[in-house]
Amino acid sequence: MVCGYFPAAYGHSRVDFTLRGGIKMKKLTVSLFLILSLVLCLPGAAMAADLDLVTDDAYLLTDEEYRELNSIANNIAAQYACEVAVVTMDDMGSDDAYEFAKSVCKEYNYGGDFDGSCLLLLLSMAERDYALVAYGYGNTAFTDHGKDVLLDEHVLPLLADDKYFEAFKTYLNVSMEYLEMAREGNPFDVNTDPANVQTQFYIKLAAVIMIPLLIAWIVCAIWKKQMKTATPAKAADYYIPEDGFQLTGKEDTFLFRTETRRKIEKSSSSSGGTTTDSSGASGRSGKF
Repeated sequence: MVCGYFPAAYGHSRVDFTLRGGIKMKKLTVSLFLILSLVLCLPGAAMAADLDLVTDDAYLLTDEEYRELNSIANNIAAQYACEVAVVTMDDMGSDDAYEFAKSVCKEYNYGGDFDGSCLLLLLSMAERDYALVAYGYGNTAFTDHGKDVLLDEHVLPLLADDKYFEAFKTYLNVSMEYLEMAREGNPFDVNTDPANVQTQFYIKLAAVIMIPLLIAWIVCAIWKKQMKTATPAKAADYYIPEDGFQLTGKEDTFLFRTETRRKIEKSSSSSGGTTTDSSGASGRSGKF
């Protein structure tokens, strides 16, 4: 008995097969030769096109979950011209997860229909390694800050709890939100992250309220301190001489000055952005 399986590019389930002695060796040899010739004649891009955007070689998903995630991923690619993919495997060996994910992107031509624009989440279950890699327009839509938030706040907590379907679906949905923001000209980044924007608003509001109150308190404290030498008087006779009041001169004396300063914010071209390597990729890797 000879056993094998079709790769994930041709489906989600392995298929066992048996060759029995009733088949003549000559016919078997000719058939294998024809199949091999056909496979070798297929262009690499055509083979890669058959690879699902969600490829589950580690069998973390049910068939229904697998189909649902692929449907979402295909809709994202059609709508935003950027492929958002997931690849799971049992073991990638001793390879670095980030470099391995880059190789997968190139070998299977992810984003090939969209000038190489893609985002790939790769999992290797043997050591619980992950890698997130972006190419092309993926570098614009998924900034460094955006990838950190996507992983740290949305995906990795679910992966740590072995909630793989929920993690992948969240990954796809949040990626779609990022792509929509990028389409509108405001990629998810440090200055467009709603959490950061809200924090900055409260900081500015507190500064607007507290700084004037602090200045007023300081001024009043100084005035109060200077008034400690004064004593109340019931009449002003003490200040009038016996021969009457005579004005012999006048002088203006400058006593106090109040100065208010306002910081002028300088516009900055730095909004986080994306750091790419020599191959044009960006991303990160680690354990989950």
